[in-house]
Amino acid sequence: MPQETDSFLLPVMNALAAFRAVASLGSVSAAAQALGTSQSSLSRHVQNLEDHLNCSLFLRQNRRMVLTAAGQQLFATVDAGLGAISQKAQELQRQGGLSEVRIRCGHGFAHFRMLPYYPRLQRSFPQLQINLSVGPLGIRPDDGVPDLDIRLGPHPDPDWHSDLLIPEDICLAAAPSFLRKHGLVDPKPEELAQLPLLHLDRDEYGILWFGSFFDRFGIDYEPDPATLFFNSYPHVVHAAIEGRGIGIIWRGLDDGALDSGDLVELPGTALKTDNGYFLTCRKATREEPDISQIRRWMINACNLAHHALPPPMS
Repeated sequence: MPQETDSFLLPVMNALAAFRAVASLGSVSAAAQALGTSQSSLSRHVQNLEDHLNCSLFLRQNRRMVLTAAGQQLFATVDAGLGAISQKAQELQRQGGLSEVRIRCGHGFAHFRMLPYYPRLQRSFPQLQINLSVGPLGIRPDDGVPDLDIRLGPHPDPDWHSDLLIPEDICLAAAPSFLRKHGLVDPKPEELAQLPLLHLDRDEYGILWFGSFFDRFGIDYEPDPATLFFNSYPHVVHAAIEGRGIGIIWRGLDDGALDSGDLVELPGTALKTDNGYFLTCRKATREEPDISQIRRWMINACNLAHHALPPPMS
């Protein structure tokens, strides 16, 4: 039986890795940049996988890739499986004596921050093998333990150190076409609760979801059981830009959509807190030279971006 399973998967193993990257980052171009390959190669892998499985995995909307129901089911399994394999392979590499630093982050931070930084980060530390793992936020027992974990909220374990990278600065936003369609000028919170809302899985989002938002206005909110939850934050941003609903949008993690006018902030919905994205590491390794230098690099890069300056050059 295992041999039969292997023979079924063998022709599309590379395609599964390509599928995972495109699904995580929401576009072929972003995935190609992250993997260091061509867009045409990734598109071919995805098409081969769809042909092999005899189903559509993505809805292709302009240059954005949105998972179908079948794609979401496959992504949940592939992301967990390949993530565990990648972590174990990295552990074995490290045991072999390679100087390696493992960084883990969620889909949103990877798409909107790490992709622009990653090539510069690698060039800044040529003596290191810096491996980036993208997946659901937080530490999972089967995921291995990264050297640096970028997560929503400080690490709850007292043996871990946390540095704030990006403070939580969010608002509700929607595309101009969505606002015109629903006649939204200065909507009240209770009105917003009745409109199409773009939900991110509350376990991954970690800080604020629509239930928490409406609770601040004394509104008891629970989504309809048939509500679709997106599996990554970039998918929420892209769906909002396409006019499919209202999203909870982070300033600076929006692909420039708020500044360009592709998304419009709804009046009275802005919120800033002391929470945010944190760069975390074990206290025992915090001052190790490699970890310490990368920590400072990441903190400085995010500080510069927060003040509307370009990221640091190597």
